[in-house]
Amino acid sequence: MPRSEDESLQHWILSEQLPRTPRQVLEPAEADAFLEYLFSAVARRTKPLALREGCAVAKYLRALAWQAKSAAVQRSLDYLAKVVFGMVFQYASIETASKVATLEFLQKHRSTYLGTIDAAFGLEEVIQYIRDAPPVAQPFEPPHLLGPSLSGHGKGNRFLTDDLSERIYAGYHALRRARIHGSSGRIAEVLNRQGLKVRVRRSMVSTWSSYEVHERVKQYEARHRKLTQGRPGEEKPKWRDTLVDRWILSYRQKQAWEGS
Repeated sequence: MPRSEDESLQHWILSEQLPRTPRQVLEPAEADAFLEYLFSAVARRTKPLALREGCAVAKYLRALAWQAKSAAVQRSLDYLAKVVFGMVFQYASIETASKVATLEFLQKHRSTYLGTIDAAFGLEEVIQYIRDAPPVAQPFEPPHLLGPSLSGHGKGNRFLTDDLSERIYAGYHALRRARIHGSSGRIAEVLNRQGLKVRVRRSMVSTWSSYEVHERVKQYEARHRKLTQGRPGEEKPKWRDTLVDRWILSYRQKQAWEGS
């Protein structure tokens, strides 16, 4: 669980920052699939990417692809190498070159490594554009939370290791809104089935029960209340409904995409 000091709350999203979402109500028949969606792909805190390490791994995967006898394995390794390199290139801590350094690099390698592309398409027009272009914007900041289908960008709350508390809170109130009984118990069953641990300090409990789920819901709401104390327009029902609507809509969009 994240610490409760104000510093740990300063990057939480307020209700006015969330996009407006039409009112969403789960049908009882959707409850199981919705909970599976919520807890099958929790977004977790990313770890720093090292340029040298990432490039070395990408190079190893590419070399391994060349040696693979299976065409399917070769394609998978080659694709993974490209993903790793692209990930490192986009998010590792790399100082962006200056315009002068970029032009010097292109001219130095124009007749060798870049000779093929220069012969096929010509680099002069691109080089001239670089000379005339204004300074580039800063590179992308890495996401602070990342999962298979969702990510959180910006500085984020550095004490959060995942977005599990938000998912539990949204799932609990989505089921309550649909008047589905035993919300905490149903959520606990899915959490245990997904192998997600309680991870509360000074506790020997590692599996979920209705009690742990209900406590996590209360803690999540209490942290939000502390953050928004005295802010106009941050009434609990408004914030809660916005959050629940967003998660139900996200689930339905995924269902629609998979069914198309």
